[in-house]
Amino acid sequence: MHLPPYVEIILRSAIVYMAIFLALRIAGKRHLSQLSLLDFVLILLVSNAVQNAMVGNNTSLAGGLVAGVTLIFLNGLITALGHIN
Repeated sequence: MHLPPYVEIILRSAIVYMAIFLALRIAGKRHLSQLSLLDFVLILLVSNAVQNAMVGNNTSLAGGLVAGVTLIFLNGLITALGHIN
């Protein structure tokens, strides 16, 4: 099945976001204040490493914006769901 390019970027970004989110939860890092400098550097390096996993061969401005908006949306959604408890 062939997906439209921006739908593929949305799906890829969501999968990467969830994988990084789960990895940080497993590592026990819940708040930014719990991150050491080494943790912060690791996050920056991971973000660079997974960039192509999110956008694939699409290096357009629109592709980057779609990935960014997807990540911001997912972050807001998970934050909102966390406040339900």
